[in-house]
Amino acid sequence: MANSYRLGSVHTNYLTPSELQTEFRDYKLKVLNGEINFTPSTKALDKHKDLLQFISDELPNDIISGSLALNIFGLIYRDTNDIDVLIDDKSRYPKYIRDGYNDDEFSTPNRLGYIEIKYKKKSLIGIEKLQIFPKYKEYKVDFFHNDNNSSFITIDFNGKKLKFHNPLEVMDYKLNMAINTKVYSSTSRKHNEDLTQIFGQMSWQFT
Repeated sequence: MANSYRLGSVHTNYLTPSELQTEFRDYKLKVLNGEINFTPSTKALDKHKDLLQFISDELPNDIISGSLALNIFGLIYRDTNDIDVLIDDKSRYPKYIRDGYNDDEFSTPNRLGYIEIKYKKKSLIGIEKLQIFPKYKEYKVDFFHNDNNSSFITIDFNGKKLKFHNPLEVMDYKLNMAINTKVYSSTSRKHNEDLTQIFGQMSWQFT
């Protein structure tokens, strides 16, 4: 049954392109009518606190996008492999690594590439603890040019304000990726599964 995900099998079923478009249209209407409001998940903020601290220290003015943004709003729960960030100045870094997205040319034209950033957590007095061999953690950050003036929601985190990409825009991007026949099937399935999970939650929230 095409809509069997509504009965609880969210993680094992995929929607057809037409079903995805219908569900997204209905979801968008509920957002515009104020029936759905995007609020951060306390559990998700705690789960990703180290990641958010890194962003707060190293990328405080950028817009957090992708799966991490959806996680923070409690819309999906899967682990994130990297951090997707929207930036205004595409020349901020001298070089970006472009591998990893084999379908960039028709799916993510605004993608600049990723950079692996070494980070050591800071405390209120600077570096957490002085060590002879300080421990750094490396984060993979995938940068995208903010060429559409994306909207965002501001969330307070440890006294700072972080910007999170409007989930509706993230979902719209995922929808286009899920139904684009030129996108690799594994990539398409990932986006389809994320949307199926989100729409599946809505189905029981509004019954």
